[in-house]
Amino acid sequence: MCCKIMGIKELNKPPGIWCSHCKPARGCAIYESRPQECRTFICGWLHSPDLDERWKPSVCKFLLMDDAGDTHIVVDPARPDAWKKEPYYSCFKGWAQMGLDAGMKVIVAIGKRAIVILPDRDVDLGIMEEGERMVTVREETPLGARYNALKLHKDDPRC
Repeated sequence: MCCKIMGIKELNKPPGIWCSHCKPARGCAIYESRPQECRTFICGWLHSPDLDERWKPSVCKFLLMDDAGDTHIVVDPARPDAWKKEPYYSCFKGWAQMGLDAGMKVIVAIGKRAIVILPDRDVDLGIMEEGERMVTVREETPLGARYNALKLHKDDPRC
């Protein structure tokens, strides 16, 4: 799935389409000379021994990535709801709860669209443009604390 979902600058391969060097059931045809982006990519499924075969990207139709402590779920655009299926969705909700106090986010990316998973709801931020950032904020309500996700320009002082 990384050969489809990920964009590879060195190959001018946009995200969401299969790499021309990917050969079904055989892998990468240029593996020995593959770009540095491909060499350094580490799939969260391979990196996390607690995740079983159901989390293999070719099965679940998304990649798990860590970026500065945030968990990114990069979804195959042909299967935009794959992340909502079980057992994945309830795990994402649990990860969101654990990460809030540490300032970490669980983010779904479907192309340029971003959705932040919070324990009590999902916040669809829409298309993320260059220069935009996402933040989670704690809001005090009469019923207690509630978290929200916002899309802000990188120059916004709340970033």
